[in-house]
Amino acid sequence: MFKSKTIQSKLFLSYSLLIIVVILVFATSFYVYISKILENKASESLYQVSSHITAEFDSQLQLMNSTSEKLLFSKPLNRLFFSDMFQLNKSTIDQQRQFNEILYSIIGLNKEFSQINMFRSSGEFASIGDNSVFSIISPEQIAKIQWVHTAFMKNGKKLISLHKQDAWNLKTPTVISLSRAFSPSWGENETSILEIQQDYHVFSNMIKSALVKPDSQTRQEITVYVFNKNGELIYPMETTQTAQLYWESVLTHANTSNFIIKNANTQSEDMISYTYSDFSEWTVIASESKNLLLKPVTAFRNVILVFGLIAILITLLISYIVSQTLTTPIKKIHRSIRSLSLTTLSPKLSTPIESHSHLNELEQLNYSFQDMRLRLQESLDEAISSRSHELEARMFALQAQMNPHFLYNTITNVSVMAEESGQQSIVDVCESLSVMLRYISSEHAAPVKLCEELEHTNSYLNLMKLRYEDDIIVHMDVSDSLLDLDVPKLMLQPIVENCMKYGIHIDPPWIITIIGRQVSGGWELTIRDNGKGFNADEIVHLQEQFAKTDPLVRIPNLKINGMGLLNIYARLTLLFGDALIFTLSNHPEGGAVVTICIKH
Repeated sequence: MFKSKTIQSKLFLSYSLLIIVVILVFATSFYVYISKILENKASESLYQVSSHITAEFDSQLQLMNSTSEKLLFSKPLNRLFFSDMFQLNKSTIDQQRQFNEILYSIIGLNKEFSQINMFRSSGEFASIGDNSVFSIISPEQIAKIQWVHTAFMKNGKKLISLHKQDAWNLKTPTVISLSRAFSPSWGENETSILEIQQDYHVFSNMIKSALVKPDSQTRQEITVYVFNKNGELIYPMETTQTAQLYWESVLTHANTSNFIIKNANTQSEDMISYTYSDFSEWTVIASESKNLLLKPVTAFRNVILVFGLIAILITLLISYIVSQTLTTPIKKIHRSIRSLSLTTLSPKLSTPIESHSHLNELEQLNYSFQDMRLRLQESLDEAISSRSHELEARMFALQAQMNPHFLYNTITNVSVMAEESGQQSIVDVCESLSVMLRYISSEHAAPVKLCEELEHTNSYLNLMKLRYEDDIIVHMDVSDSLLDLDVPKLMLQPIVENCMKYGIHIDPPWIITIIGRQVSGGWELTIRDNGKGFNADEIVHLQEQFAKTDPLVRIPNLKINGMGLLNIYARLTLLFGDALIFTLSNHPEGGAVVTICIKH
């Protein structure tokens, strides 16, 4: 009879369910994991494709742009263009020849561009390239060309555009044109245009080259679209609903260069990656169908599920047989555990369990149980011993509280002796030192009032003034409204101590300024000296340390003689959290500046 509450049945059901869950989780996790990897790889590949195409486009367009600048900066070429060389006579033929020679001396003889056109708004037209022409065109014909108006409106800046039709009757193919307006001399209105044309196939071949696999096969699964800043399609020539959908998606995903959209036209999910060029103001979009990408993974997942189902049936049979073998020894161990108590904890006081399971795992479990009982007994002994040591440590801590009284009494004796000897300066040192020592050695870690911190800092400065006299000048201007603020103990004096330590490497007087003010939404405390200031590398290093410091995990050691800025920053962070703004800088007039700003 199969009973649901027996160890055997529970082992059988538990392991069976576990095996089913493991196989399902494995199949699902494998599919999700591999899918994620393929998606990331595909996204990286798409981004690389779009970036490569963008870089190739920019390289070609920058070459066209630099060539246009060279031509416009050529004074001999400019002088000939605005001469009377467009008149048909012998002298003008020589001028036209000189014009060609100068132009080819600038661009070279490799003919990197299909056509270079220069024309005036009055009709004078010069074209060099596959078709070389010097002629005069009707100004009305020029005025009808839309991109010419746009070029004049850009006031000499470049205009990149796609020309599907030949405006000059030179039978040129579809071209990418870079044009800019110019004038006979600087300062005059632009009346002429330089246009550099490149065959459209040069750009389309760049896209085809970017889609070639290592085996020289074209990646048909990747589709590329190129748009200008107005959303006009540059590549391919034919506008489709998918292209328009991609452009609208790019506009709505301006903050990320990789995303997935639902393509209503193909009823599939498409992965999209795009790059934008600031130079050409073109957007290159590369896309790939997610369904096609994951098709092999889906098929493999289904195979795993089929084999997994078969494995489950076999494993269920094996788990049933194994559960029967485990029942008896586990019951013995279970009875022994239930009978465990403090009186029977030591293995020496009880009879060892003999499992006779002939299974290494159960034998090890039995031996581990015996060992656990021994270690529990040892742990109890250690806990009793630890409690005794804890009481002893508390006694030592109470005794240690008496030690500072010896120092206070000794300082008092020195002060009395100095007063009797007429050494008032030593009396003042003892009083300031005693105040500082009591403030530092107090045990509580709770925040203190800012007025207490200022008083402690004044005690320190009094000691310094006794040593350096008039060489130290202190300006302290703290608003009364800040005096009751809670601040970490020993926040201000260590910073002032740093001012003394690093700020006295110049000729006196040494000026220390402490200013506290209410600011919008909080308060601000500024400590400044007139020394050499922070080293630039030191500021960068400290800021990096601030960013890495997590006071909830680790706080730098707090020492009376060596609290650093990192320690102060950590304690301020614990008290104020994200409201803290802690900055280090150098004053324009010289000296280091430490600013503590709290904005709630």
